Amino acid sequence: MENMSSRERMLAVIGGEKPDYVPCSIYFNNALRIEGYELGTPEGRVRCQMDLGTEPVVDVPLPAQGMRAGVSSRTWVSMIEGERHPVLFKEYSTPEGKLRQGVYLTKDWPFGNDIPFPGNDHCASNNYEPLLKTSDDIHAFEYLWEEPGEDCIESGKKAVSGLLWLSNKYSVLTRATVGQGLAVAMFCMGAENMVLFSMDYPEAFAKIAELEHRMTMKKIEIADYYGIDLLKKFGGYEQTNFFSPSVFIDIAAPLAKKEIIEAKRRKKAMYYRVVTGMKPLLGEIADIGFDCVEGFEPELSVCTNNDIKAAFSKKSTVWTGVSSPVHLGADSEEPVRKAVRDAMETFGDEGFILGVTNSIRPHWPWANTLAMVDEWKKLTGRKPYC
Repeated sequence: MENMSSRERMLAVIGGEKPDYVPCSIYFNNALRIEGYELGTPEGRVRCQMDLGTEPVVDVPLPAQGMRAGVSSRTWVSMIEGERHPVLFKEYSTPEGKLRQGVYLTKDWPFGNDIPFPGNDHCASNNYEPLLKTSDDIHAFEYLWEEPGEDCIESGKKAVSGLLWLSNKYSVLTRATVGQGLAVAMFCMGAENMVLFSMDYPEAFAKIAELEHRMTMKKIEIADYYGIDLLKKFGGYEQTNFFSPSVFIDIAAPLAKKEIIEAKRRKKAMYYRVVTGMKPLLGEIADIGFDCVEGFEPELSVCTNNDIKAAFSKKSTVWTGVSSPVHLGADSEEPVRKAVRDAMETFGDEGFILGVTNSIRPHWPWANTLAMVDEWKKLTGRKPYC
């Protein structure tokens, strides 16, 4: 098919069909600024990518989970002897006991005097005191996993109507993150505590994954109701750079397979995002049945494009190719141009989206991103960027 819209092109290749040309879809860090574009707005990001000739994706937030009845919380800040930064604490009181989490209140902490649940990378990197400390905490932890109610879902749909309108205006893909996988343990405990908890309390750790899975299933339902094109499952913190392969095989993979079944039942495309630590698990990831796999750091993970192609060919679309830190962060354009050529040669013109392994950051030369786009256009016969 010729002259596809951006949405049609992306859905075609993710769905296993041959697009009119190999798409390139990249994404920007929130701190990136480009003259002439308001990258702080969704439309500014879409316009910038369309001017580049790449494929924008409009991210649509889904309603946040709540807490069950009978739960209250309070926060406070303490100065602790020997610590460089004040510590922000949040304590939950539940019918099954109390839980308390602490994070360093650094200058870049983005949430004011609050710690969101289940949190994000800021919560993990700033961890001072983990939310869960022993297996006994899992009973109170369950009270923090209340599904969004109908009123919340309806108000959420109204809140994102502008994003849905934007995607239709430019005929570009919408995406919603429906699952965080084992990342929720990272956000609540930090990396070291997460790994130790998984070894000391394996049953409780599996329960964390099950609670997150239930919320993922609900969010698949909500994303379908909102009319989202593409569902995202984050898997960056459940690979072998943190755990033994058995954690993925015994805990993460069976839950992901159930989520894929539900997404397919609703005729929704779903992809899995990883970055590093995946090489020993390539076959297991491929067998889950994701429509697409994204990320796959080709330089920092000792996992080549040939390794990835061998595992996923004819099973899932692959969305990767350029290492953001190594190639886009290089001192010259040639490494990124070579990475584009190598990826295009390896993956060919079917089942492949040229992408980057992480968001494009302001401290990397913007000329390297332009070089990536330019090289891709040369190889696909697209009109050069002006």
